[in-house]
Formats: sequence, C-alpha cells, structure tokens
Amino acid sequence: MITIFLNALSILLILFLAILLKKIGLVHSKDGALVSKLVVFITLPATILIGVNQTRLSVLYFILMALGIISNLVLVFIGKFMGRKETVEERGLYMFNLSGYNIGNFSIPFVSSFFPAAIPFLAMFDMGNSFMVTGTTQAIVEMTSEKRQHGFSFRDISSVLLRNPPFVVYLLMFILAILGWSFPSTWLLCIRPLANANTLLSIFTIGLFMEFRLPKGKLWLVIKILSWRYLLAAFLGALIYFVSPFPHLIKEVLLLIFFCPMSFLHMIQAIELGNDKAVAGLAISLSMFISLVLMSVIVLIL
Repeated sequence: MITIFLNALSILLILFLAILLKKIGLVHSKDGALVSKLVVFITLPATILIGVNQTRLSVLYFILMALGIISNLVLVFIGKFMGRKETVEERGLYMFNLSGYNIGNFSIPFVSSFFPAAIPFLAMFDMGNSFMVTGTTQAIVEMTSEKRQHGFSFRDISSVLLRNPPFVVYLLMFILAILGWSFPSTWLLCIRPLANANTLLSIFTIGLFMEFRLPKGKLWLVIKILSWRYLLAAFLGALIYFVSPFPHLIKEVLLLIFFCPMSFLHMIQAIELGNDKAVAGLAISLSMFISLVLMSVIVLIL
C-alpha cells in the first residue's frame, strides 16, 4: 500500500512541479510542445518496445484491440445522445470527451509503475483506441453535425496513424509477435534509460498543458461532461470486472483504462469544431486530477 501511495504521490508531484515552474515563468505552456515531441518520438516508443517485446499473441490480444474500438464507439454515441439538446459545438464536446483514452501519455506511465507486465495488454487496447482518437471519432462527430470539415477517410486516418511513432512501434511489435520473433533483451539495454524517462516527461508534459481558465457560464457544462464520463467508466468497469471472463490482471488493466483521462487529440479536435479552448482545456485538466485519484484508489482496492 505504501508503494502504491508513493507512486501516485510521485506522479502528483511531477504534475505540481510542472504547474509551479510554469507559474513562476521558468517554463511555459509552449514548452510542452517540445517535451511532448520527446515523449512521442523517443521515450514512449522505447517504453512500448521494452514492455511489449517477447509477447506471445493470443486471442485475448485481438479481443482487447476490438474493445478499444467498440468502447469508443459506444461512448461517442452516448455522448451524442447526452448532448442532443445542446449546441452543435457542445454536443461535439460530449462526444469527444465521453470517449477517448489518454493511454500513451498517462495510462502507460501510471500502470508501468505498478504492473509492468500489463504493458502488452495496454498496447493492444491502445491500437484500437488510437484508430478512434486519431480521426475516426472526429469523422463521426462531423458527420452527425453541420460542420463537415474532414469526413471519414480511411486513407487519411491510416496516414495519421503511420506518422505516429507509438502506433508504428505497436504495429511493428504486433507483426513480430505474429511471426514469433522478438528482440534479444540485451539489444534493448541501450534504450532502457529512455524508457525510464517516460513517466517523468509524460506527466510533466501534462502539467505544462494544464489550463484552469473558464469562460463565464461554462462550468456546469464541464461538470456534467466529467460526471457522465466517470459514471460511464464505473458502469463499463463494473461490467468488465463482475461479468467478463477475463483474467484478473486484464480486468484491472481495463478498469484503469476506463478511468484514465481524456485524450489530448480529442481536446484539439473539439477546439477545431468550434469549442472554446479554455473549456476544452479545463475539462481535460480536471480529468487528469480526477483520474489520478480514482486510478490510485482502484490499485489500492484491487
């Protein structure tokens, strides 16, 4: 229990450190773009490579990949229903923020602190999740609104995915696993320091991007979206934990995924749809703190 508490506390301290350094002017929000590139192009791929290496594929991995897509689809359309009486922009905010999971920058650093063996399961779920958050959800939102800027294009979505280093590493390791190949552990020793830096840089980046400004009259909207997101997470979590036949570790992983924060990509897409940057930013910032607390509690209980 002490280890769990200290791990959660360390993540919280990194968040507060980033916020504090930004407050005193030592770093700025714009610096988050540079740090996030280090995460996306270097530390996160290294973490995935080490965590997924020597994984032997089973039907379970394909099920997790499908769950990554299906859970997003279900939540997108629940968001459409929940926001049916709102403006087009606010309905889109529901659809974006009820779905989508920040796995690469949050769940993998968090879970790897407690369950390093769970990384392959996270990776398989995130392959399905990535397919949704990189453009599929945005296409659905636009096609159900009056603002069709992009539409659904499998070619465009594939292009985005293949320019995403973590997804490319997922794909590479998936192919190697199908072939029954893996990298010798000694080959990966040189990138282990990079993987070890992933938690620090990922959480620090999140702290740099956090915003706590809010236009007048929008607080209730953010509260409603957050409330529905975590109520639905609790429902999905209970369904998986008490009904599904998955092994206990998989149940824990899925529970943590369902309670993880909103996707950064969805925040950007919500802004593109016409939502206020402060509203989208506050929603995802609050979800970071809420998820950190709830995910820590889940680890403590289970």
